[in-house]
Amino acid sequence: MAWVTAAARRLGGLVRHLARIRYRLLLVNVLVAAVPLVGISFARMHEAQLLAGLEQDMIHQGELVRALLRGRPVRDLGGVEAQLAAAAKQTRTRIRILDASGAVVADSHRTGPPEGAEKPVPHLVYGASPTHAPEPPRPVELATRPEIKQALAGRYGSATRLWDNQDRVYLFVALPMASAARGNGGGVDGVVYVTRSTHDVKVQLYRLRSWLMRLLIATLAGTALLSLLLATTIARPLGRLTRRAQRIAMRQPADTGDRLADRADEIGQLARAVAAMTDELERRARDARTLAADISHEFKTPLAGIRGAAELLRDGAADEPEARDRFLAMILDDAARLDRHVSRLLELARVEDDRTVALPVDVAALAREAAARTWAAPIAVEAVADAVARGRTTQLAAAIDNLIANAVQHAEAGSTVRVAVRRIPAGATGLEVLRVSVANAGPALSANAQKKVWDRFYSTRTAAGGSGLGLAIVRSVALAHGGGVGVDCRDGVTTFWFDVRAA
Repeated sequence: MAWVTAAARRLGGLVRHLARIRYRLLLVNVLVAAVPLVGISFARMHEAQLLAGLEQDMIHQGELVRALLRGRPVRDLGGVEAQLAAAAKQTRTRIRILDASGAVVADSHRTGPPEGAEKPVPHLVYGASPTHAPEPPRPVELATRPEIKQALAGRYGSATRLWDNQDRVYLFVALPMASAARGNGGGVDGVVYVTRSTHDVKVQLYRLRSWLMRLLIATLAGTALLSLLLATTIARPLGRLTRRAQRIAMRQPADTGDRLADRADEIGQLARAVAAMTDELERRARDARTLAADISHEFKTPLAGIRGAAELLRDGAADEPEARDRFLAMILDDAARLDRHVSRLLELARVEDDRTVALPVDVAALAREAAARTWAAPIAVEAVADAVARGRTTQLAAAIDNLIANAVQHAEAGSTVRVAVRRIPAGATGLEVLRVSVANAGPALSANAQKKVWDRFYSTRTAAGGSGLGLAIVRSVALAHGGGVGVDCRDGVTTFWFDVRAA
């Protein structure tokens, strides 16, 4: 059953690939261009086949006449005209017997066509051709015709001629009659001259062209319907996406109930991209609002302290050395706190605004470089051999540094901070990730603190100078690399970790 599932998956992928707009438009163009080309080629081929078949039929008639008259003197064939006229009436073929000089000695149409007037030929554009009344044929100098000359020279001859502004087309076949006295190789006594109208061929071509015209009309109707379908399945969804983008630009809620993201073609891809862009814009706007509120809250307290201390110094506290030193120390502490906040905010802004090209990065090497720096606690690193992620070196290094700095601040005296880099097997997403975890022995976080610890400006060490932005930087880096963050507290060990997609 596995191969059936794989085949169905491949078939579904092929169907989704062929559902793209470019293939739909190509189908319309090919359909419109192919119908007239195929029709013209087929009509020409069919016409050539009909004319060739008609010529073969004329040759067979000429052979029968030649076999019938073999051994009879050409000058004494006037009595066969009645038989030739009877045959012509049934086959609509004019048969003439010519002597060695090219003069007519017998003619099935001497008194006019025995089959009657030729029926009009229908036309697609300007109606049927005019009907020609039957009349005795006018005298024509036949000896000068090329096919007669070829037959008198002992060879087969044929020709095609058009009359009355190409309204009537006739085929001519000339077969030599060998001399009875001299045998087949001796010479030519006369010619069997067969003439036939292409009326039947024209009727067949009219039927073919009528069929092609109906096919062309059907094709045009199908093309029109297909164009309407494309307009419905392409133009309208694109209009909806345009209106959605306009609502987003005007900061209005976007209507996402049209299910455009469920489509398998480029419009579905565009709808999903617009939805992802909308989510990202909303997230950034929400983060900006949250950041503004957090900054206002975090900066308000030290600024109020600086202002209060300055006012007290202005009001006379500067005259007392002890009070002056205490208020100046308060000002310096609050200024240092503001400086830490500003530095961390600048670091967070640089991390989130980093648009450098993602390249393969050895995460294990970054962890070892971070552990080699001077810290207040010993650092141990354990990493797998192939710990490569596709990302930005500066961001990943900042995330590892902040995790180690956070662990060192909360580690028990004399304990070792342990850094681990390992691979996590692919889950529901089908993507393998690298997990960087930093563990330290120390007091456990409460359940409430574990939920808020990744938020900006949240810190359990505010009094000790914590800015509450280090773990926020780690979270931002993890999200930028398609991963996530987490914290676990058990058995006296607190472990912070973040994931990134493995290369």
